[in-house]
Amino acid sequence: MEQVIVLDESDDITAVRSRLDFAKSNRARQSIQDAGGRKPARFLLIVPRKNQALQSLVNMKLLARWAQGRAVELAIVSVQPSVRDYAKEAGLKAFGSQSRAKWAGWITEQTPVVTIEETIAPVAMTPSAQELEADPEKKEIKRRRRQKKKYKVVTGGSRPDTFGLVVQQVGVLLLILVLALFLVMGVIALLPRATVTVTPVARPVETEMVVRADPNVESVDFETLTFPARVAQTELELFGEIETVETELAPRGLATGQVVFINRTADEQVIPISTTLATSAGEAVEFTTVETATIPVGVGATSTPTLVIAVEPGPKGNVAAGQLNRFARSSFALLARVINEQPLNGGTLEPERIVVQTDKERLDAYLRQKVQQEGLSRLQASLGEQEFIPPESVQVIVLDVNYQEFSGDFSDTFGGEMQAVIRATVIGGYNANRLALAALEAQVPPEHELDLEGLNFGAGEILDIQAGIVTFRIFASGQAIPVIDGRTVARDIAWLSVGEAQELLGQQHRLATVPGVELEPAWLAGLLGRLPLSSLRINVIVNDAITYVAEGS
Repeated sequence: MEQVIVLDESDDITAVRSRLDFAKSNRARQSIQDAGGRKPARFLLIVPRKNQALQSLVNMKLLARWAQGRAVELAIVSVQPSVRDYAKEAGLKAFGSQSRAKWAGWITEQTPVVTIEETIAPVAMTPSAQELEADPEKKEIKRRRRQKKKYKVVTGGSRPDTFGLVVQQVGVLLLILVLALFLVMGVIALLPRATVTVTPVARPVETEMVVRADPNVESVDFETLTFPARVAQTELELFGEIETVETELAPRGLATGQVVFINRTADEQVIPISTTLATSAGEAVEFTTVETATIPVGVGATSTPTLVIAVEPGPKGNVAAGQLNRFARSSFALLARVINEQPLNGGTLEPERIVVQTDKERLDAYLRQKVQQEGLSRLQASLGEQEFIPPESVQVIVLDVNYQEFSGDFSDTFGGEMQAVIRATVIGGYNANRLALAALEAQVPPEHELDLEGLNFGAGEILDIQAGIVTFRIFASGQAIPVIDGRTVARDIAWLSVGEAQELLGQQHRLATVPGVELEPAWLAGLLGRLPLSSLRINVIVNDAITYVAEGS
């Protein structure tokens, strides 16, 4: 459990450790009540600017030794760079503000803030005080003993006029106070006043690192640069088709010609349309009549020539004269005979696209790519804020493929439907940015702080993907802004000449321009030639830091 403890300006190192001991004992009792206590205590100590206890490296090391001896995780929050430097040198975490501690994951929004009263142990009552509280009679006797003795005032025959004397004295006192007030105001009005304007230069900081997004971890590891990720998946079915490219000669034209029917009975016979005829030699080739034929009365009577067409395309329908000589249905053979007196022609072979094995491989690759793109789009639509999916992490698991054609079929296209599961690693940009922010914080020079509003984060190339663990580059850039305390600056330059003050500020801080100095009133400032002796009469204005951009960048 984490706690934020706010120190008082008057706390010395003994008071600080006492408050931490009391907060730790309270946390231990609470952990026992909550059936926990295994997680070490974590305290964030907020140090006021005027607190002198931790402006010493020796005291800071004593505090670090206390935390190490009690297995306590301790961090310092201070706006003073020197305090943060002492903390880092003593082996403690240091932050410039409470919000930066949240960014680094040291505390959360729910971390309680402990007030001064909550970390001061209650004063125990002495035995005598407890007896008095328990026995009202003894308490009353002691109260009577403490009463002041009463004195009797004996007055004489005449009473002095003390009231008028008091009024006179009060009037004189008020007059003196008014005159003193006017005198102070006059002196203040004559004192010089200075306005000093400084414009610091921000230092650009940037970092690049290799991090790992691992779905198997639950927290950010700043040492191994690993942070949690999650695996998302979706299932879909998609149809697609490709054009075939291989060609072969395929039967195309249908053979046609004429036949004659010969009556085998004494009656007139009718051969209906779509009657199937066939050859009798070799592989049977079938034809159908395209019109109704009538055979006149009498045995041996012949019909007029009747048009027939082959059932299947190709050259095998090109039948020589006399080969088309039987009916497919034997019942017609009792009524008539059939014969083609002329050859039947028209069956041809033409180049035609055909499905081959390589088409199947191409269709599988096409369907896999289409499924991957559609699956990635669906997964991206379900992402949360600051989440992204590396396209390289998308995995297609094919469940089934149904093809419309088969190898050897003549077709201009080859289509199929693929059923698959699409799985990918989802990376949270917030966790990656936390690692980059920590790296930037480490590069901030002393007496500087990172500008949280000007940070830029980005993901680079994917280096490796194994079992859903994505290793990739990230980069971040920002600005380190000098921390300039106006009160400290005023104390440093008090009673210096304008030139000396400007030279001192230029040595202490990296400034964009020479500090501006305005003295009022001008006649007194010109007479003295120096800044005011009191730092309270010096107003320091710190402009926003600027960043120099190299030409061409």
